[in-house]
Amino acid sequence: MIIEICATTLNSIKNAQNAGADRIELCEEYLIGGVTPSIDFLDKSIKLSRIPINILIRPRGGNFHFNNNEIDKMFESINNFKKFNIKGFVIGFLDASNKLDPKILEEFRSQTSGYDLTFHRAFDYLVNQTKSLELLIENKFDRILCSGSKIDSENGLENLINLKEIANDKITIMPGGGINSKNFNLFKESGFQQIHLSGINKKISLDSDYNIIKEIIEMSK
Repeated sequence: MIIEICATTLNSIKNAQNAGADRIELCEEYLIGGVTPSIDFLDKSIKLSRIPINILIRPRGGNFHFNNNEIDKMFESINNFKKFNIKGFVIGFLDASNKLDPKILEEFRSQTSGYDLTFHRAFDYLVNQTKSLELLIENKFDRILCSGSKIDSENGLENLINLKEIANDKITIMPGGGINSKNFNLFKESGFQQIHLSGINKKISLDSDYNIIKEIIEMSK
């Protein structure tokens, strides 16, 4: 099983890779759900990381209804980050009707050709998820990060299992949101091959916690 860690600090990257995680989703501003990292943070992260890094492309916190200027900013960020040794990108957006705009989707895939590509939890807000899933497959996205349209993945498990069956191995459904050592086995036993979590204990810090990640890594074997 592939364990992806959402990392917003250098300590998070260090703890994730030392604990045995497989991949980093790099972003900043954890408390608002993550935004596009700065070039400076990315540069330091790449120098530190021994595991692949996918970069979140999200120009601001809040909803996923991005205007044309924000979409342009996302494309600009992607092109700037191509200069670095990264694995891929994590993107997501909704149109005014909470649907996917096929033309914009196609352009994102074109701009990220050759890179790993994830559609993030904006998927949870789409009104026609089966059709959207098919569009993401057509555009050769690698995976969908979502919580089953619930507040967390445990509550959305039934929906996640249904999405995985619809996907039929043509695209990976990667549960994310509220995954921890107490509920991890629910996802393992349900046959999910990739899991996304931050591994943060907010009572201690906003760094991903080595012990939390290590425990989940051991459980995944």
